Amino acid sequence: MMGEYSRGKRLLIISTGGTIGQTYDKDTYTTTNVGDKEADKFAELMEESKNSLKLESLKPIRIFDKDSSNVDPDDWKRITEAVKDNYDDYDAFVVTHGTNTLAFTCSALSFAFENIGKPVVLTGSQIPLGYPGSDAILNLQNAIRVATDTPQPIFGVTSVFGSQIITGIRVKKITEFDYDAFKSFNTYNMPIGRIGLKIRIYKDALEEHLRWYNPKARGKSELRISDDFDMRILSLTEFPGLTSNSFISMVEGMEARGVIFRAFGVGDPNIAPQDKKNEKYDLREAFAWLKDRNIPVIVTSQASDGVASMDINDPGRFASELGAIPAWDMSLETMTVKLAWLLARSASSSAKARYAEIQSQFTKVYKGEIDTSK
Repeated sequence: MMGEYSRGKRLLIISTGGTIGQTYDKDTYTTTNVGDKEADKFAELMEESKNSLKLESLKPIRIFDKDSSNVDPDDWKRITEAVKDNYDDYDAFVVTHGTNTLAFTCSALSFAFENIGKPVVLTGSQIPLGYPGSDAILNLQNAIRVATDTPQPIFGVTSVFGSQIITGIRVKKITEFDYDAFKSFNTYNMPIGRIGLKIRIYKDALEEHLRWYNPKARGKSELRISDDFDMRILSLTEFPGLTSNSFISMVEGMEARGVIFRAFGVGDPNIAPQDKKNEKYDLREAFAWLKDRNIPVIVTSQASDGVASMDINDPGRFASELGAIPAWDMSLETMTVKLAWLLARSASSSAKARYAEIQSQFTKVYKGEIDTSK
């Protein structure tokens, strides 16, 4: 095998569909799969990148072709399998993906690749290939640069989009329009770096990203992957007037094994003191019902950069006493994927034991998804 980051690197590009794999039909105002003309442009780009970065080899493969709104956990597994199958043959991997669920996929791969020792860079585009102003080629070129041509290898899962290099566990889509479509979630967390004429790396952010992938797998035989996800999860946004009966009926209706609850403030559901509660709208009954049935509920904030600590106001504290788990500074995508990942990993056969496992493991940090310095 080649040295970890010597010249003459081998790159595998894994295509999964999305806007970056489409072209725009100006007559029908729709996007379609890439045609021969655009495919030729990709082929030319591959060859240019190989020569300019002095790559030993650059190979594109397509494992599926989907709008990312249609991507599901089985597709996450197809990506992990593609990386695993080719792990000994390539030094880095670039995954092209649609933007709608790119953050979910980044989080899923971050948890799934427990000890990956090579770069896995996800990218996409806001504008289809071949359309005037498309960012497809630029994003792909920058992803290739980050995967193969940084002074220090950025192994593990990252996203490269616009000018941003973001650790996979904190990728968040913030706009449907701008070229810089993603940011590192939560104001306090910087991206790993930015891309312009040169690649500028932020040392502290890079060190924080890398430390969660040690020790790292040198070859396929050492690579540990946990890519099962139990998606029997209800995700619910609180609003004034939500009742316990409605909440409970939704959980029962889908036979949910876990709940993501977007509450107000710092994780403050509508739970009042017993002597002041509104019998019609207070949610104490719903949270008690979930606890009695050993269904974990993760409480987050509706604020765009909010931190759900649940330890500031009475409603949050009351919910905590009823077993609710704070999401702290995790994005909605990451907390959802993490809950699904933990539910699938649970070795307990009983709901009570599984509930206890989730209670203890959800606030454990696996890939930097919770900032413990704040």
